[in-house]
Amino acid sequence: MKKLSVVTICYNEPNLEETCKSIVNQTWQDFEWIVIDGASNKETLDIFEKYKHRIDKFISEPDNGIYNACNKGIKLSNGEYIQFLNAGDSYYSDNSLENVFKDKFYNEDIIYGEIEQIYKNNPRKNRFSEQSEITKDFMINGCIQTPAAFIKREMFEKYGLYDENFKIVSDYEKFVTFYKNNATFKHINVVVSKFDKSGISSNKKYQSLHLKERREVLNKYFTKTEIEEASTKSKKFSLFEKFFSITNSQGRTHKIITILGISFRIRRNINA
Repeated sequence: MKKLSVVTICYNEPNLEETCKSIVNQTWQDFEWIVIDGASNKETLDIFEKYKHRIDKFISEPDNGIYNACNKGIKLSNGEYIQFLNAGDSYYSDNSLENVFKDKFYNEDIIYGEIEQIYKNNPRKNRFSEQSEITKDFMINGCIQTPAAFIKREMFEKYGLYDENFKIVSDYEKFVTFYKNNATFKHINVVVSKFDKSGISSNKKYQSLHLKERREVLNKYFTKTEIEEASTKSKKFSLFEKFFSITNSQGRTHKIITILGISFRIRRNINA
């Protein structure tokens, strides 16, 4: 059995080539690559044809949305862990997976690292640092970034596939399900992937639907009091950040600590 199943969901993605290159160029290759394509055009299929030597399982057929496609990928996977690196996203570097898995042993149900957020029509890039400990407040206010997460396949066997009734937040709903069932999480200091922020979950056109679905998940799993308390803590922390913050430098070589507008740089070590 492979250590990892990499599942790529695609439908006429213009930046598909970058995704494919980042997968085949990984220095650590103990993974199967599963492609679930939603009956894309010839141009897209021609790109996949160039990489068919590395694709282990390939489907190109109409689907009923992103999570229907994800569920097809889960059903085809055989790896110990599953990662979704969808068309348009890519690995941060050629040794991203090596940094996560080589000479490493994990017992945790979910391993998650960090991502770089990419805006396709904007030169801006953001480094998204995940919280090192998964708490109730974090699950209410935030979300693990799926392209940087590795989920044990048996978790889907225990708690079901993605809920296809959701169009945007089914991955968030599943992380909450895992959390509520006492899944174990491990944060790693590795920048795993580059995340395309032009997707449906970030599109302002779908913002109202996104918020509606997220409220449904919150109300399903948390009490009104828990949601209000977490929201209050988040607002207080945002105010605190105006006076004190800790961030990474662009090259991740230093920690930048800012106190009342004065910044200090501290050298750091990180495997990225």
